[in-house]
Amino acid sequence: MEIAQVSGLSPATVTRNIAYLMTVGVLVEDTTRVRTEGRSRIPVTINASYGRIAIVSLAYRGATLYQYDMALEPCAEPIPLGGDYAPADLPRAVEAHLSCADGEFEKTLRAVGILHCDESWDAVHGLSDALSRRLGVPAYEQRAEDCAEYKILHDESEEASANHLLVSLGSEVLVGIAQGGKRLPLRNGSYAEISRLLANSGELEGAIVDRLVDILSILTSLFTVDAIFMMGSGEEALLAGVPVDLGNVAQAGNTSGELPRVVVVSQTSREMSRIMTAQVRSSLLRVG
Repeated sequence: MEIAQVSGLSPATVTRNIAYLMTVGVLVEDTTRVRTEGRSRIPVTINASYGRIAIVSLAYRGATLYQYDMALEPCAEPIPLGGDYAPADLPRAVEAHLSCADGEFEKTLRAVGILHCDESWDAVHGLSDALSRRLGVPAYEQRAEDCAEYKILHDESEEASANHLLVSLGSEVLVGIAQGGKRLPLRNGSYAEISRLLANSGELEGAIVDRLVDILSILTSLFTVDAIFMMGSGEEALLAGVPVDLGNVAQAGNTSGELPRVVVVSQTSREMSRIMTAQVRSSLLRVG
């Protein structure tokens, strides 16, 4: 049994767990797959209608509400929540939209996530607790960098890399380091803030980009790095307060001769919300 081999559990334990998950509705028989010959094996898949997950994406432009089923498919069009109200009113606004968007939603809502796409909402505390209390479901909170890291480590394409740097460009410049598929803990958390090493008043984009390449070159001499991933809000991002084009930054790194391949990571709000939904779903299934 494939699951037993991957998980290390005995076939009997796997069978018992799958039977339970099918009984409570988390898993269903996958009718799109043909059963194998010989010993009866029932292909199973996650039941899309078991529940839904709501993700509130926060950015400087405002908040947006996304809804996904348990198969990670959108349940509704994204709902712009705007930004013309106090942050403390966000839980009420989310509840109002969820209540009127779909009469069945409240019955099947399993969790809510808060996704910080930039630093604009960092000063607002207690949103996850407030949403959890108001909606009566678990609430999760994380940054877009965490979604990008998850995407990189779980990507099955050639872009995947277990040993890499993740550089996030914004009002702050953050660098994370992964070794052997695991993010290294740094002094102040998962990411180091290097903006002060880059910023010199009045400098042009080219000089700041060159300094960033120099810093990354030092890191690649200290760690095993197969790739450097760049992310920012849109094609243009801030680098130490200076607007830069992500493509130009990647090109400078790739032509420097000092760095491994440099890849721009897509960071649309919709894509990152779907990645966070996958992470929240995994947490729910582990708890359940």
